[in-house]
Amino acid sequence: MGRKLNNTVRKVSLAIFAALIALTAGCGDGFFNQGGGLFGSSLAGHLTDRMRGADVELLEYTGCEVVESDDPEARCESLSGTAIEVFIDGQSMIFDFSNVTKRGKISDADFEGYILSVTEDSNLPPILEAIVDATKSSIDSQDLDVQFDDKSVAVNFQGLAYDDATFIKVDLVFADAP
Repeated sequence: MGRKLNNTVRKVSLAIFAALIALTAGCGDGFFNQGGGLFGSSLAGHLTDRMRGADVELLEYTGCEVVESDDPEARCESLSGTAIEVFIDGQSMIFDFSNVTKRGKISDADFEGYILSVTEDSNLPPILEAIVDATKSSIDSQDLDVQFDDKSVAVNFQGLAYDDATFIKVDLVFADAP
């Protein structure tokens, strides 16, 4: 019974977190200033994984809808439309585009990316930094918007040009556990 209540509380907390991002988009600095934010974006995927032995949730948000048209310029490629593989490896988020079949560009329309959230019952220490690993990643860190706070990391691929050689590794730095 208690575990079911914790799962419900966690899902409600994530929904409230997403709503706060949507409502505060364009206001303030940093994480909440996404140039249009998540307002209009929708949850496209949800993954629960483990990082440093604790549960984390990885949510994919996309704001792009594919338009049926003969005009290739009218099509909008959302993050969900790619064959990107996303996984957690140690203290890193990995985004591997090696399975994509053609070059593309992620939509400029809205937030197109992933939010990693530390679950409420997790014993992970606060997140101090989220850094694109320049030695492993195939893109310049300037081409990717990574924002974080002590319990979450948002990786926005909005406008990112990609091909099958695109590989991105975002390393998280945590405060030492007490």
